[in-house]
Amino acid sequence: MSNNIRVAFGGLFHETNTYATELTGATTYETLVAYKDDEILKLAGTALGGPIDECKEQGWTLLPTAFLHMDNTFGMVTDEAYEQAKEDILSRLRPQLPVDVFYLAVHGAGVVQSTPDLEGDLARAVREVVGPETKIVSSTDLHGKVTETIAREYDYYTACKEYPHVDLYPCARDALRVGVKAKLGELKPVFHYEKLPIVIPPSTTKIDGAFGHIIREKCIAYEALDGVLNCSVMHGFPFQDTDFCGMYVLVTTNDNEELAKKIASELSQWIWDNRSQSQVFAPSVNETIQQAKEILDQKGRYIPMVAGTTSKHKPVIIADCGDNPGGGATGDTTHLLSALIDAQLGKVAFMSIRDPETVDQAISAGVGSTIDVCLGGKLDYPRGGEPIRVQAYVKSISDGVEAIRGEMVNGMTFRLGPSVRLQFQGIDVIVQKGLGQGFDDVQGRAHGIIVEEYDVVCIKSSAHWRAFYSTVSDDLLLANSPGLTTTYVDVFEHTNLTYKVYPFDEGAEMRPF
Repeated sequence: MSNNIRVAFGGLFHETNTYATELTGATTYETLVAYKDDEILKLAGTALGGPIDECKEQGWTLLPTAFLHMDNTFGMVTDEAYEQAKEDILSRLRPQLPVDVFYLAVHGAGVVQSTPDLEGDLARAVREVVGPETKIVSSTDLHGKVTETIAREYDYYTACKEYPHVDLYPCARDALRVGVKAKLGELKPVFHYEKLPIVIPPSTTKIDGAFGHIIREKCIAYEALDGVLNCSVMHGFPFQDTDFCGMYVLVTTNDNEELAKKIASELSQWIWDNRSQSQVFAPSVNETIQQAKEILDQKGRYIPMVAGTTSKHKPVIIADCGDNPGGGATGDTTHLLSALIDAQLGKVAFMSIRDPETVDQAISAGVGSTIDVCLGGKLDYPRGGEPIRVQAYVKSISDGVEAIRGEMVNGMTFRLGPSVRLQFQGIDVIVQKGLGQGFDDVQGRAHGIIVEEYDVVCIKSSAHWRAFYSTVSDDLLLANSPGLTTTYVDVFEHTNLTYKVYPFDEGAEMRPF
């Protein structure tokens, strides 16, 4: 493979929860995290830095433009923010022409005020600059979509297969390699996709028998066939109101259109015939609390070890999937925390709840103070539960800037906002100003919390938490609280759909779109 390859890198990575816009605000340019020019090199070695490392290893010339991603807001991207982000990318791209391959780092589920197809529109803008001979490639999150514009403008477009998305890094490197081979004439990617009118709750690939796991295995089997470059299934993103809601089967072959269509049709038909398997919902908060209690009664609570001994205790992990900040939820619902206060399960770490007012109050009072708090229940009230009124001890304060060490988005630095550790009724609660789902133990680690020393550890996340916490505990539980990412996806109104979708509508059918 030639070393005289010029690769441009940049993009706008945004997973848009349109229902969050009213509660947490739209995504403005100021709320995006931006890496510009050589700042992009900071992503090397991280989950999103695959193309950078691939260029380095292959000896290709990397041409950085700008890469922007969501931070504390998952609401709809404003037109002003999108136009500025697009100009950040294109203005840095133009002076570096010609380009052989542009790796466009996009999520797949981006929605802008003026278009529900951020990924397609951005690729079209890049195409106008680089011309028809440049290959545009991307590997996205599996909670995305495919549109006619995407299928036309990208030369190679795939999605990761794992949820948690622990394979973002290798999938991106693969996409770039295929793009380079296509540019050199060594491959001719032919892309075909099918759209399925199915909206599913988040389905992890980490549990045998889960709908997501079965689909992943089928994709891998198809990829083993001669001539198949990639087989991906996008689960879709259920927490947005656009006409692109649904699942997508994407198949790319090496210059074999009929094979791509055949595989896409077969896999789509299997998914449709087995669609009832997708409707799996997490237990309620009370059901999960009871399950945790039974586990602890059986296995015992944490006991501090004396010198010369080793603890075999493992905490019960509870993930509040209904209030997942990583999917656009407010992060301040109180159902699970309230239930834990009542249940008295032992030593509990709750990581975290979003409440800027309480953070400011605790910082003002200082470490060692006892304060009366009105915690949570502010942004998503009344659905998110009543605020918790309690006396709390201020244990510690952090700036909230921490790097993820878990397998999911490993190495990425998150600005969680100033945070505090409050203690009350046997519970350590991390309260923070910003949004941040529980990828790992980063929110508590900043405050000296060692998760192995707790009976119960709670985080707010849908599935990404499994990547780290499966190494910590054997007891991984979900709690489905009311919130913007509840597994009961039929509670969300879809006003922009022009077709019937399973399971919302009787008569939904698989048909050409």
